[in-house]
Amino acid sequence: MEKSAEGSSRASTEKMKTSGGNGQVLDGSDIMELVGNEKVFGSYIDHKFQELDRDRDGKLSLKELEPAVADIGSALGLPAQGSSPDSDHLYTEVSTACPKISSLSSL
Repeated sequence: MEKSAEGSSRASTEKMKTSGGNGQVLDGSDIMELVGNEKVFGSYIDHKFQELDRDRDGKLSLKELEPAVADIGSALGLPAQGSSPDSDHLYTEVSTACPKISSLSSL
């Protein structure tokens, strides 16, 4: 039985909101479905931005980005920051590459 487009979008949004940091793995079709739906993808990005923007200034500081970078590193199989000089180098490179990210509207 085929899901409705709205039901499918809602399921994708919920799946993406609950993923990341909890060990859930998404396959390529889940990601393509999310990215292919501008409304759902925009909602997901807005949600993640608000979640990370702890001081609510509309910008993501390095400190606010640390959890996202750590989640990405973990998903890639990198050791936790502080546990390996090699992986620490990668975390440092990411940190220095983007000193301050402005609001999403300027990206």
